[in-house]
Amino acid sequence: MNRYTLFVGTALALLGAGCNQTAPVSSAPTAAAPETAATPAATARADSAAASAAAPPADGTVAPPKAAAPQLAEAETMKASFRFTPSPDPDDPAHPRTRAHLVLQGRLPLDIDLGKFVGKPDVVDAAKAKAANFPSGMLLGFRSYSAATGISQDLAVLPVDGHRLRVVQRKVDETAPEPGTFETSREVPLPANTRVVATAQK
Repeated sequence: MNRYTLFVGTALALLGAGCNQTAPVSSAPTAAAPETAATPAATARADSAAASAAAPPADGTVAPPKAAAPQLAEAETMKASFRFTPSPDPDDPAHPRTRAHLVLQGRLPLDIDLGKFVGKPDVVDAAKAKAANFPSGMLLGFRSYSAATGISQDLAVLPVDGHRLRVVQRKVDETAPEPGTFETSREVPLPANTRVVATAQK
């Protein structure tokens, strides 16, 4: 055997040994698979669950409605008039005085004592009120006159902003160049939503 043949045989033997080797098993852990992304079906199921939670109970019960706002009391018209009663005057028994009352007739009637006046007051109508310069827009009024002193006492009742009545009074001296000024003597509160009208004096 020559050298060339020996060299080729040795090379083939080494090549065969290299091809029969088994690759070593890797001990490295396999990487974890990534989390599965939410699918359209899963999203739809979540939306359906949320809608079911917000829906009313299956037994048909519903939340009670909000209470309605309270309504205003029904409008009422009250009738106003004066009532006069004799009242003895200890200082002058021969000339008794008169006690005047403002009477309001309605669901809640009122009787307001206006005090004592000389003689019997004279209820003034629209023409007399205008001639004597009583307040405009008044409901009703009267004048009490003392012949002994020449002094009159005037009283008028006026409505104020629909919630109360204002009673005003003044003294008029027939010897004075100008009459006195009306001044508020009292105010009478009225029930809510009330209208007052004057009635004919008996």
